[in-house]
Amino acid sequence: MKLNLSIAITVLTITGAAVMLTRCNGFFARTFSRSPAELYGVKQENQTEVLAAADVPSAVAQAVKDTLAAATKTWVSSGRLEFWVLGTDRAAAVDLAAAFCERRVARGDMSERDCLEDSENKDHGFLMYQAIGAEALASGNPRMDAAHNGGAEWGIHRMASSLPLGFAGFLGIAGEGDQITILHEYWHSVQMSFMQPGDHGPNQEVAGPVWFIEGSAVAMAEFTSSKLLASGELRQWNNAVRPWPNLRERMEAKMKLVQRLKQGCSSYLPDAYGGECGQLAYEGGAWAVAYLMHKFGEDVLLRSFHPNVQRLGWEQCFQKTFGQSSNDFRAEFAVFMQKPIAEQLEILPKY
Repeated sequence: MKLNLSIAITVLTITGAAVMLTRCNGFFARTFSRSPAELYGVKQENQTEVLAAADVPSAVAQAVKDTLAAATKTWVSSGRLEFWVLGTDRAAAVDLAAAFCERRVARGDMSERDCLEDSENKDHGFLMYQAIGAEALASGNPRMDAAHNGGAEWGIHRMASSLPLGFAGFLGIAGEGDQITILHEYWHSVQMSFMQPGDHGPNQEVAGPVWFIEGSAVAMAEFTSSKLLASGELRQWNNAVRPWPNLRERMEAKMKLVQRLKQGCSSYLPDAYGGECGQLAYEGGAWAVAYLMHKFGEDVLLRSFHPNVQRLGWEQCFQKTFGQSSNDFRAEFAVFMQKPIAEQLEILPKY
């Protein structure tokens, strides 16, 4: 069957201001000899594309584009990136999957048969994302999923999401929340642009524990969205049922959740995905990274940590950047977590 790209998607190629390089979790098919910068073709410019299903409103696709452009300008370009946005219509999702496969086949990335099977799988397939959005609207229970789904074997970051409900104006969800979700996933592409991919993604000795991988994505997305909203570089949506909480309010809510989840987990900083302790890795990790940024500067990850992590490995790079072992840091952080919440909140930046 001939796949028709033109009817299936809206393509938005992002161009933005040049960015100086300061030098949820994808998996790859083989080991690569090229450096990450060579593999992803990193340039000092915005290299992202937004590709949306036909039923996704153009304003929603534009909002995704604008958020990625702001991320690239504020942080760095992570290289070639495809962000595929699903709506709620199954036929449109099938067309988008066909368009995805036409692109992969045309570029020699996959066979048509293998691609069509992959695009419908239950874990990262387009139909999964379409079903999430459709179920959210049908049930009235809001949910948005997004992920970095690999792509290194094709020299790209492959991302996908269900319908951004806030951008679309559904169910009283804040557009600002969608911005944070997209920033979170883009940060993962930034992380990967500094790490050599292997058979099953970056080596954990380089990538580090879950609390650091995901906690830094949460913290960077939360802090950066607040900064860009304050500066006007991100749109203030003001479209939710309740006013969008500020950074202090959001981080206070996370702290309360962390303290509750800790009751069933052995550490504030678990190295695991899934379950309540997996959620603690995200939220506790966000506070841990916020604590590190308070001590060493908000730009410490891009300025000092990530440019050296591939060469040194995660633990040695942590020690070089933060002046202590990760075990010693965990002990110090546990003491911080016992302080009064008013004192904990004082480490947060004010934008």
